[in-house]
Parts: sequence; structure tokens; C-alpha cells
Amino acid sequence: MTSEAIAETATASAIMPPPGEFTVATRFGAINGHWDDAFEMPQGPLGFAKHRRFALLQIPNPKLAQFRLMQSLEDADLSFIVMPCPLEEGPIMADDLRDAANAAGMTAENLCLYVIVTVRTLGEAIELTGNLRAPVLLDPHRHVARQVVLANAAYAIRAPIGAAKSTA
Repeated sequence: MTSEAIAETATASAIMPPPGEFTVATRFGAINGHWDDAFEMPQGPLGFAKHRRFALLQIPNPKLAQFRLMQSLEDADLSFIVMPCPLEEGPIMADDLRDAANAAGMTAENLCLYVIVTVRTLGEAIELTGNLRAPVLLDPHRHVARQVVLANAAYAIRAPIGAAKSTA
């Protein structure tokens, strides 16, 4: 076996999750997850380079069923609300997705796309926006993800998600 093959095998085995389930402390309380939903972010999310192991979890609130919690497995205080986006006819054009996947060392065929959601309270309303300019690309087969800043500046950093909701 060549040294390149050994290095590739070591890298692949380092990111393969163990079988079974786990419980993790989150800002929503303890949440059960499955190691199949864990992944590595070799560069970490933007601004959080030291945090590399995450899991996608169901948020334990039926009103938030369309979202997932991207929870750090290294720091219970670090998590992001993310929203899965369709690859076809979604908010990001196919050419831009293909370029982003190539830049991330992924193929578009094995890709899952998530946008990080920001929640802001505006008086008595809640505003939800998604960062379309820097989506998270996840290869669920390799359990690797990367947040990529798209070259096309047409994508909003604060794209509205539905209408503002009342907090009353």
C-alpha cells in the first residue's frame, strides 16, 4: 500500500462515526442523536475554526420541525440552527452549487445543502433569515461538511425565511 493510500485510509477512518446513539447537552436541553448524523468540518464553521465535530439533530419543538440543530460535539454551548435546502430548484443555482462542491472537494451527487438561520427579535415579532452566501455543504456518505462562501455575490447573507412571526 502506498503512503498516499495509507494517508487516505487513515483520514477516512478518522471521520467514520461509531455505531449507535448518543445524548448531547444543547441549548434546548439534552437531545438524543445517532452517530450516523455526526460529521467533521475540517476547517470548522466560519469564525469557529477550532470546532470540528458536529451532529445534525432534531430540535425538540414541533414548531421548528423544518429546522435542524447543527450541534458541536466538542462544546455544548456552540450550535447553529440550520435549514435543509433542496438542491434542484432551490435557492442556489446548480452551477454555483457545483462550483462550491468542487471547491470543498465534494461531488454534487453526494451533497446535502444547509443554510445557517439567524433568529432576531424585532419588537413583538421574530425575524428568520438564512445565509445563502455561505451555505454548509455536507457529504453524508463521508461524514464531512464544509461551509463555503459562494463566489456569486447575488446571494443574500440575510435572506428572509417566511414572514416575521409575532411573539405574542
